[in-house]
Amino acid sequence: MAEKEIKETTIEESFQALDEIITKMESADVTLDESFALYKSGMEELQKANSKIEQTKKAVMAISKDGGLEVFEGVE
Repeated sequence: MAEKEIKETTIEESFQALDEIITKMESADVTLDESFALYKSGMEELQKANSKIEQTKKAVMAISKDGGLEVFEGVE
């Protein structure tokens, strides 16, 4: 049996999926049940995006004044 390859989504893909979910939820012809399903799907997509952002933040490194590497904490 061949294993299914699980594709990890990018942050941009997650944001695009969230945008599509929001557009669907704003539709006048969406049912209440569909709204709940879309909300759940949106929350899952948001968690994936937040996780990916945290992974990226941890991976970003900055060179310190003494030439060493340190975790980049962002602009103060």
